[in-house]
Amino acid sequence: MADQLVDTNVLIVGSAAVEPGYGDVSVSADDIDTVFCWLAAFRDDAARKLVLDDAWKIYDEYHHKLNGQHFGLQVVHHKLQECLRTMQVAYDADGHGVVPAALAAIDNSDKKFVAAALNDPTNIHIVNAADSDWRQQAQALLAHGIVVVELLP
Repeated sequence: MADQLVDTNVLIVGSAAVEPGYGDVSVSADDIDTVFCWLAAFRDDAARKLVLDDAWKIYDEYHHKLNGQHFGLQVVHHKLQECLRTMQVAYDADGHGVVPAALAAIDNSDKKFVAAALNDPTNIHIVNAADSDWRQQAQALLAHGIVVVELLP
């Protein structure tokens, strides 16, 4: 089973299951439940590691939208204690993950995820719930061996 780079939107959507009306969530209640169940299963599966960059910029991004009371961040904290994998990521002068030129169209905030996945694309998947940017770049990512797991249709 692949290790997981979890996009912040997954944590936000999953958190809405236990905090109804949580801002930044514009998906159906069924979709929120789907993401919540995925996060709970991920939390409970010690064989599935959470992947973060070695500079902890992904973790910092999580904290821009979540706090320790949110379910999504509680899952991250559990994984930090139980099964964490860090990957080396180079950052440019603007603080964006360095990716190949063919992936330059990736949203700047997502480049750190892509740069981390490029270290081991066979064994690391990016997990998305509600960010359409990942779907728009799916072909370019697959050309580099990067798999994006889409939790929602």
